[in-house]
Amino acid sequence: MNPPPPPINPPVGPPLESLPDVLRNEIFSMPTLTLIVIVTLLMQSSLIIFSTAVIKTYKGVREAALATFLIAMGFVVIRVGNMSQIEQRDSGFISNLFIMAGFALFYLAVCRFVGEGCNRWLTFGFVPLVFLVLTIAWSFRIAELPMIYISATTTFVLNLASAYNLYRSDTRRYRLAAALTGIPLFTYGLIAFSRMVLGYFKLISITPGPTYSAIVDVFALFVFSYLWSSGFVLMISQRLQGDLNDLAMNDALTRVHNRRAMQDMLDFEMQRIDEDLREFSIILLDVDHFKKVNDTHGHTVGDLVLQWLASTLQSKLRVQDVIARWGGEEFLILLPDTTLETGLEIGERLRSEIATEKVATETGELRITFSAGVANSNKTREVGELCKIADKALYLAKQTRNTIASDKDVLEAEKGA
Repeated sequence: MNPPPPPINPPVGPPLESLPDVLRNEIFSMPTLTLIVIVTLLMQSSLIIFSTAVIKTYKGVREAALATFLIAMGFVVIRVGNMSQIEQRDSGFISNLFIMAGFALFYLAVCRFVGEGCNRWLTFGFVPLVFLVLTIAWSFRIAELPMIYISATTTFVLNLASAYNLYRSDTRRYRLAAALTGIPLFTYGLIAFSRMVLGYFKLISITPGPTYSAIVDVFALFVFSYLWSSGFVLMISQRLQGDLNDLAMNDALTRVHNRRAMQDMLDFEMQRIDEDLREFSIILLDVDHFKKVNDTHGHTVGDLVLQWLASTLQSKLRVQDVIARWGGEEFLILLPDTTLETGLEIGERLRSEIATEKVATETGELRITFSAGVANSNKTREVGELCKIADKALYLAKQTRNTIASDKDVLEAEKGA
């Protein structure tokens, strides 16, 4: 009697039966791993959906939640197909479509969240072509193995593109979270692609079913999907924290620091001069005839004037100088390591340059000026007292307008009176 012929596609590596029963039947069985992945992905999707409900202004969050849900649905199809005895080619085709759609949507979510444009060749060329090829392969009942190759390659390309966009994102607020999102995405895509390469050279078996490579792939998805979803949620949290800090420390209209932030900076500078024996100066300025601008041209133009003045002054200051909106049409400029004489020179330079420029508004061009008072930390070690000195100098400058005054000018004026 002749021996039976060998199988057409002999499995590569030791059989799963060589594993202990508790591992083979309870922990590393495909049904168990598939169920774990489904539950994990649905929980991740729910967490991102919760973030969407709380934060509705960020782009890409809804897409990320839907992407995770689609990947979970791909494994639901596998689970249902195995339980219902559906032909493996059909369940594999549908599950691959769900999973690839999920990764494609996650790529879109990453692009929208970080503000990077999606690659057109990838979005409108490669992805639709892959879906078309898979549909044709399924329609003509082509073997499932090429479908696995195509799905893994597509996953690798999409995850690589997502990781690249996260890497090139120049937003400092969530750079760490972006890395925690991009590295797991790239790693899983690399594992899926490496599995296909090793299978192509017959080093491992990638045939459908409970093979070692399939178990590694599913287990890797379980681990790395948790990591990239957690990283994405962390990106949302860090971006929200940054936006809240901006609201707390920056003026909503002019986008420069607000009074609270400047108060903290002044306190810090005052402590620093006690330790380093350095001095600093401040310039407190007020827009001349600002009420007339509002009454004549409207508050919209008045807001535009303040925005223009803040941005123009900021562009003309030194690198170490800081400007803040002190209140109404008043701005305060902190000049670290600056003497009173240098502070007066800087104030005079800013005054003359602003006076020669024009503000373009919907009602025409406007020319504005400001008056300012300069004070130096050598006069006092109290921030409140320093601001009072600058305010007195500003009051003196407002008597003639479009001028700069200091505490010395105030003393001379008082003596003259």
